[in-house]
Amino acid sequence: MDYDMNKNTIGNNNSDLTEMNRSAIVKILQQREVCSRADIAKEMGLTQASITKIVAVLIEMGIVSEVGSIKGNGNRRSIGLKLNAERNQVIGVKFARHMFSVGVFDISGKLYFEQETEYSIEQDEKDVLSTMKQQIHNLLKTYKDIVAIGLALPGPYIRNEGHIAMVTRMPIWHNINFIKEFKNEFSKPLFIEQDANAGALAEWWFGNHDRPLHTLVYFLDGEGVGAGVVENGNLLLGMQGTASEVGHISIDVHGPRCECGNYGCLEMYCSAPTVLKMAQQRAPECFVKDYHNRADVCNAVFEAARNGNKESLKIVCEIAEYIGYGCVTLINAYNPDIIVIGDSVAQGGDLLLPTIKEVVKQRTIPELYDKVQIKLSQLKVDPTLYGAAAIATDRVLRMPSVFLANRG
Repeated sequence: MDYDMNKNTIGNNNSDLTEMNRSAIVKILQQREVCSRADIAKEMGLTQASITKIVAVLIEMGIVSEVGSIKGNGNRRSIGLKLNAERNQVIGVKFARHMFSVGVFDISGKLYFEQETEYSIEQDEKDVLSTMKQQIHNLLKTYKDIVAIGLALPGPYIRNEGHIAMVTRMPIWHNINFIKEFKNEFSKPLFIEQDANAGALAEWWFGNHDRPLHTLVYFLDGEGVGAGVVENGNLLLGMQGTASEVGHISIDVHGPRCECGNYGCLEMYCSAPTVLKMAQQRAPECFVKDYHNRADVCNAVFEAARNGNKESLKIVCEIAEYIGYGCVTLINAYNPDIIVIGDSVAQGGDLLLPTIKEVVKQRTIPELYDKVQIKLSQLKVDPTLYGAAAIATDRVLRMPSVFLANRG
């Protein structure tokens, strides 16, 4: 199969209008679960006769099924259609500092399996990759309906070169070419994307946000800080795939120097390692053990703040202010309908949002502020792991007759 690990297209087939219409129908069913041919025709602006013809082919391919009678317009009964999501599964792989995780999902977002593996940042990178590959091979043997694999990497990820430009505190990973590492490793296609972009796709496909959406921004705040932008279903990538690296926008030109070479980067003021550093210096009483998992550190600080610890409350307020500054930048840059904040720092939830929104209100043009929603991710699975599954889901839904046809 001719595919590219990074691109949204496969060969030149996306120029095929028939396949584009098939893809549009599959995407509608993925979002709405069950609907009629008339509903699809109305949403796509095509005649019902055209939709009926395309749907017949999708049913013959085994991609779509009829599910009986449903209520249509004017209380008339129609035959319902649904995507055969459970027959089409994907593997999501999240690679992060200190850990990687793998999961099995179907293309509706249902989780079947999840596993997390911790490693030391001093550990040999080849050993880590070998363990990751073996886990994926084991899943391919266990789950027979896998159609694709998605891999989410920390950014900035240089897509056409296959390597991470910089991972703070993990310089040895800069030399790994992920395209070469995985190109011929598996029997199923594997697609690679930056973690924040993956999270944005997860929110777009599985976030259950009000539709229609024009522009969604996912603000990733965890081990690092980044953003992913989806506009009308397509990722905004930039020439090398590093667009929207909000974590390396300077918020203090005289601040400390970042590993990226810039000064006063946002990531240095509100990431999970920053929460840890601030808590160790100012609220050591938060810790009852030596945390290895940074998400646990963040939770400990947030829990202490909820219990009235004054220093923890100050830390949370400072972190929220800086996240607010990041949101202001994203609003001015991309004019989104919605900003969804996720990853370990977002666990602060109710402690963070009021300050974030107040900062944005004070620093944003009212006409822009009034139109944007700022929310915390409600995904029940790690958004980046979910995003890795969304990478694969996004690719296969673009070419349903290539990836999904005749699967039982």
